[in-house]
Amino acid sequence: MTDCVVGMVTCSSRVEARKLAKAVLAKKLAACINIIGALESHYWWKGKLERAGECLLLIKTTRAKSRAVEQAIRAAHSYDVPEIIFLSSVAGERRYLKWLRSSMSGGGTRSVASDAGRRPRRSVALQVKRAVTLLLIALSVAGAKAGQFEDLVKQLGSTNEEDRAEAAESLTQIGGPRAQKQFREMIASSNPEHRQMAAVGLLQVSDEDEDLERVHKCLKDENSTVRWSAVVALGQSGRLEAIPCLDELAKSDTSDSVREAAGEAVARLRASPQWVRTLLDALKQGRELKKPVLAYFFLRDSEYCQKLEEGLFTDRAVLDEAEKFVCARVNAATEADVARKFDVRGAPTILLLDGDGNEMTRVTGLVDKPALLAKLSEARRSKLTFREAKRLAQRNPADVQANWKVAEGYLEESREDLAEPHLRNVVEHDEENRYGFTDNAMFALGYCLGRRGEYAQAVYSFEHLLERWPNFKDKDKALYCLGLSQLALGRQDKGRAALEQLIREFPDGAIVKSAKVALDKLEAKDKGHGQNH
Repeated sequence: MTDCVVGMVTCSSRVEARKLAKAVLAKKLAACINIIGALESHYWWKGKLERAGECLLLIKTTRAKSRAVEQAIRAAHSYDVPEIIFLSSVAGERRYLKWLRSSMSGGGTRSVASDAGRRPRRSVALQVKRAVTLLLIALSVAGAKAGQFEDLVKQLGSTNEEDRAEAAESLTQIGGPRAQKQFREMIASSNPEHRQMAAVGLLQVSDEDEDLERVHKCLKDENSTVRWSAVVALGQSGRLEAIPCLDELAKSDTSDSVREAAGEAVARLRASPQWVRTLLDALKQGRELKKPVLAYFFLRDSEYCQKLEEGLFTDRAVLDEAEKFVCARVNAATEADVARKFDVRGAPTILLLDGDGNEMTRVTGLVDKPALLAKLSEARRSKLTFREAKRLAQRNPADVQANWKVAEGYLEESREDLAEPHLRNVVEHDEENRYGFTDNAMFALGYCLGRRGEYAQAVYSFEHLLERWPNFKDKDKALYCLGLSQLALGRQDKGRAALEQLIREFPDGAIVKSAKVALDKLEAKDKGHGQNH
């Protein structure tokens, strides 16, 4: 018997499941939570036999934290009597159980050497942006999966429920005309499970109006699970024309879970940008309305895309700014050709385009609200597109504005090798910083060099930056990078001095903790050497 337990909690919808998971994980009461959707629950309630669609959370935690998990769930749950059951873990893989326990107590640490030359943590969004290099596997594996199509169709008839659900999910990943045809046949089936799976899958593989109407008809299905699934699918579709039907269902459906899901779907659709169905349509509207285009490339079931859609894309300030664009929501898996054309390499990615489809700028990965608003504002003001900037920079290395725009675009995509020559052009041709880019370019250049392990040149860049602009806006980050680069070169005194200056001048800064950790490791290392002698 171990001290680890698995908690089981049911709830009304995936939206609520995510809310509950966040409430538990934010307090570090669990190491991992799985969300299993599309459950059909049958139960007694107030003397009547009920049936409802639900989601299940599997919460991996310890016995000591189970009480706190229960309290967090009760405080955030919509049910009067939520199901909260803990199962003891008899045994488990040793390293996994070790990770589970350590994850709730802060996790491990990294060495100073491994940190040297890396950019300081400016924000969670930037950290994730650097980490999210999701290379759109769907862009290349769709062809391989197509060969499995017939096997997946046969798997839909499996006696195992999980196998059937997996087959339906795989069909949505394959997409294309064959998947559309399969789901259309299933949505007309006499089998309620087939109708339920088709209601979920059809709008993931088709944007056709006739398929939207097919899912609409499922809202009147005799089976409440089919209705619930259709509601969820419509809520995630971004199709505003679904709102009237969903609004009516939220008031009149006989199932509590369907009414609640319909209300959530309506709220989600109303609190999101007015998405145009295709990028081609968005570009056409952009030219007609003389508006720039916001193209949001997403992947279904991507945690980062879900966070973006449930967070920033429901924020009032972001919505107000997005109204000044024609917005298109593009599935990067099913619209692989479009993604390749615009060199989209990860999801989420937001491209800001002019009416001719020229890229002005892009945002990759998760992004915080101020950064996104700044990008949107810049795109509306800017007449220089990214493509045009590249052309001008290649023609004239002394064009500071064009070179900075190109460098900034590459840095957003973590393509430092491509950004570096443009950063050098900015520094070389505007030493007086007349355009206001040189100090930032010098900082970014030092970061690029440090990432590549060229610490001596990185030190030169950071020292020159701090000498020329002692009040540089990101001075704390420059000191941190300088200190780590010095340590990587074995210059312990200079590295220690830079980190101590950072702590002294920015005692409340977000990066101070990391600097203190580096100094503690350095001190421990010095003591170890002393004892050896």
